[in-house]
Amino acid sequence: MKLAQPLERAVRLRSTLLGVLLASCFGASAQTADAVAPFIGTWSGVFTTQENEYWTFADIQCFVGCPKDFYDHLSALLADPANDATPAFALSGQANTAALAALDAMLTPLGKQVRAANKPENDPKFLNCQPYGFVREVTNPLPMRISRDGAHLLVRYEEWSLHRPIYLDGRAQPTLSTPSLLGHSVGRVENGVLVVETTRVTPDLVSDSSQAGHSGELTAVERYTVRDNPRRLELTLTLTDRVTFTKPLVVTKTWLYTPEVELVQDTCSQQPGKP
Repeated sequence: MKLAQPLERAVRLRSTLLGVLLASCFGASAQTADAVAPFIGTWSGVFTTQENEYWTFADIQCFVGCPKDFYDHLSALLADPANDATPAFALSGQANTAALAALDAMLTPLGKQVRAANKPENDPKFLNCQPYGFVREVTNPLPMRISRDGAHLLVRYEEWSLHRPIYLDGRAQPTLSTPSLLGHSVGRVENGVLVVETTRVTPDLVSDSSQAGHSGELTAVERYTVRDNPRRLELTLTLTDRVTFTKPLVVTKTWLYTPEVELVQDTCSQQPGKP
């Protein structure tokens, strides 16, 4: 009996610890599933839902995402009664001039060089029908679908029909992995906001928000928030790249919840303007 009691206690202790561990693991998975539930679904931007009454002129100007200071400035100009007699495009020009000046002040010499060389007619990826770089893909004008992939998330973009996993298990960012078009993304939900951090992206010479592209040293933090009336997904994207910017560039974009939308296979022949 003296030997059996300690053995019995040890067995009970191991069983208890195993139960706690399993409960912790499955509990965490359930909490993750509940936390990401609001973000699951198909989301469409202003480009494909232009008839929706929610959109403002500022949203239309930012259909591929835009610097947040431009969006906020234009929205304020549009809301000011003193500007009621001023055409909306004139107000957009004012906001754009200010945004370009702010951008010019934060670009590195190399960033300015890249921006100066960028012209719509010599965009290499557009001309050669190649998928966009990270920033252009994340803020592209076509619909996207966010779904669960086991314990993680999978984003399917209609633009170029690309798929992007977002890992939710708390793993660290890799330091030796090969860079890729959409990089390596890890996410978490904080106070109802889906926060996604991305590194290890391949460079892109063009970006719709800055026209200065980004280098392979880019780190990006996306913050997605779901709002209602109407149900929509708002993004604040912070881009840090010491090769291109002297300080982080903040970009914004909004999508509407469109569960009725089916994503299609994107090819060059299906999209106007693509070769």
